[in-house]
Order: sequence, then structure tokens, then C-alpha cells
Amino acid sequence: MARVVLLAVAAALVSGCGTSGPGAEPGGAPVRLAGPASVESTDGRLGAATEVQAGSPLRELSPGGRLDLRERDGAPRRDGVGAGVACPDPAPAPESLGAVAEATLCLLNGERADHGLAPLAPNPKLGAAASAFAQDLVAGSYFSHTGRDGSDVLDRIERTGYIEESRPWALGENLAWGTGALATPRAIMQAWLNSPGHRDNILDPSYREIGIGIVLGNPAAADGAGATYATEFGVIEAAPRPAAKKAKPKQPRGASKRRAKARKSKAAASRRGGKGGGKGGKQRRAKSGGPKARIAI
Repeated sequence: MARVVLLAVAAALVSGCGTSGPGAEPGGAPVRLAGPASVESTDGRLGAATEVQAGSPLRELSPGGRLDLRERDGAPRRDGVGAGVACPDPAPAPESLGAVAEATLCLLNGERADHGLAPLAPNPKLGAAASAFAQDLVAGSYFSHTGRDGSDVLDRIERTGYIEESRPWALGENLAWGTGALATPRAIMQAWLNSPGHRDNILDPSYREIGIGIVLGNPAAADGAGATYATEFGVIEAAPRPAAKKAKPKQPRGASKRRAKARKSKAAASRRGGKGGGKGGKQRRAKSGGPKARIAI
């Protein structure tokens, strides 16, 4: 619903007259608008919901489109355990952007709590990626998961150092912008929840961290109205444990010394068999068969 903003209201009263309207003294001036009424534009869009996992290509979960704020299935809304009441819903403004981000996180985690899921913890690297992308969407007047430089969500988050190549990971991204009454955290959250793919990202049990970027302005008009939201979901799984090495069987004490002594005795016997000429020496060499090859591993 559009919000009507009255620019100013002025009333002029005739000197000595304290009433106006019917029964007023002649010459009384009626209340007049000092300027025209201005209607604030109310509009908004969702970007496509996307996800990507290690070893898999980027996948679109839901397309973008207009914000849908209808109640789901006609049932009372339950966005989190009392989230609709407990979480604030500040209008985006330069002095309130921090509160808007906190309210968005409150609503997201409230919805997860309603479904028995762990809350998402803010991650500064994901937050940096989200903020930078939201700023670029507004500055470049475009609205897409592909950046002006051709980057996708994986490229943008990799630049922050969040990804660890030696460990499994998964990422998701939700985008939205709104103006007027559609720019508040509750309106954006309701639109995300009414989109199956955006909802899947919010309720994905594997995600553990989130980055929220909110920038004043919108990609559709260079009027600075409303706000643009980017949320980056992420998880870095624990590194797989290396296979345990099999322990070598312990040798009894003195076994190595006995083996070394046996080798020396055998080598000495072989040398004695090779000395001396004549028939006896040849027979001894023939019996010994010469040295045998060994490979130690």
C-alpha cells in the first residue's frame, strides 16, 4: 500500500478569531495544503535463488520476479518463534542500516528455529561479499546473480578467502530489492519465504553461516529510494580425517641385533668358501650358489 507523505500543512487564522469552518467569523481562512501530496513509489523484485556445492555446477533454485507478500496457504503466519512480534521492522535509512541487517537476521533465524534448525552465525567474509555485491547492483543499475565482471556467487565469495579447497563447502545466495513499504526486512523476508527456492536456501539445514548486505537505493531507478538486499549462505565442512596408519608389529628386544649378526656370519662363510684354489674351493663355491639379491622396503 502506498504511503502518502504530506509535505506541509499550514493554516491562517484571522487576527482575533479562534474558530474556522461553519459559524466562523467572516474573513476566516480555511486550512490549506501548502504543497501537493507526494506518493512514495512502492515496488520490488526478487533475484533468482541460487546454490553451488564443491564439485558441482551452480544451480538455480527459483527464478526471480515480483515480490509476493500473500499469506502462505491461508494459514496464520509463523515466521519464527514469535519472530513476527519479537523482531523489529525498521525502515531502511542511513542511520538504521545496522538495525535493518539485525532485524533481517532475526527473522531468518526465527524461521529456522520454527523448523528445528540451528541459527545462522554472521560471518564477516560472507558479509563483505554480500555488501560489495549489493553496492554493485545499485551502482550498476542491474539485477542479476552474474556480476558486471562476469562473476558468480562462488567467484565473489572465493575472493574473500572464505573457501578452503581442502574441505567440502556449500554456498547459497538470495537477492531482493524493494521501495516504500516493500523495503522493510519483514516484507523482504515474507517474499523470500513465498518463493520455494529462496525458502529452501533459508531452511537448508547444512548452512551454518550467513553474510547480509543491505544498501540504500535500488537497481531499477537512480533515485536512491528503498533498499537492496543480498544474503550469502555458507558452510565449510570439517576436513576428512586421514586414514589411520597401521602400526608395525613390535619386534622382540635384541631381534635386530641377532639378524645383523646372522647376516655377518653368512657373509663371512661365503667369503671363506670363495678362497683357495683347487677342487675343494670350487665345490664350496658351487654349494654356496653365490650371493642372493635383496630388496629392502
